[in-house]
Amino acid sequence: MRGQLYRLLLVAVALLSLTLVSMAQDNTTPDTTAESTPTPTSRPSASTSRKSTDASDSQATDAATDNEEGSLNEDEPTQEEEDSGNDGSPSFDESYDETGMPGTVELTTPDYLTIPTPMFEIGEKITLGWKYSNDTKRPPSKLSICGKFPKDSGKSTNAAALCDWDIAVNISGSLRKYVWDTVTQGMPGAAFVADSGYLMYFYDSDYGVNNAIPGAGRIVPSQFWFNMYNSRYDLTNQGVPVGYNPSSAATALSVGVWTVVAGALCLLV
Repeated sequence: MRGQLYRLLLVAVALLSLTLVSMAQDNTTPDTTAESTPTPTSRPSASTSRKSTDASDSQATDAATDNEEGSLNEDEPTQEEEDSGNDGSPSFDESYDETGMPGTVELTTPDYLTIPTPMFEIGEKITLGWKYSNDTKRPPSKLSICGKFPKDSGKSTNAAALCDWDIAVNISGSLRKYVWDTVTQGMPGAAFVADSGYLMYFYDSDYGVNNAIPGAGRIVPSQFWFNMYNSRYDLTNQGVPVGYNPSSAATALSVGVWTVVAGALCLLV
């Protein structure tokens, strides 16, 4: 009996101790349910906002400038495009060796290789055609053509001068044909005479006819001999047509046939 009471007493004392310990912990533990005081957030000053805005504007301006410069660079023509002759004039090869060969003019109408000394009729319009040699790496931007009377004609006022009259002055270097009117484009005060030994010069207008060494790749003054004649033929003179070209082999053959026919008719009469 005493043993049971003693055990109950121990249990009661243990429960009391636990109760006291629990109460002590509740008094020392902070109240976690209390509302926490919010920490105030600092607001940016006006000067800081302006600096940020200025920085953003500056970055946007720089980006726009870069884009604009890129567009301009894409639109700007290259040096190669500028040298290509957009206006139709011949292009110039500035990289050509300065010690290279000069160029020349080659007469194609009339064909100077077939007819070394063509005959031109006085009072008619003469078609001249030409091309530049392969060495002409820097063709002229302006071309001029002039003529010289035969030495024994007595027409030349200056025997030392290469030219007595102008046929064409400062025409475009890109042209390859020109029509010379022998009526209006001659030496003032001096008429053409039927004679051989005339000279014609093609030259770069920027360098002149007297410059025999204009530079590598540029044309030197190119001369061509020709003769001039007066046509006295008409349709009543043995049937030979007016304006025939004695420099043409086909025309010469035709004239020969007409002469033979006319001679035969005279014999029959």
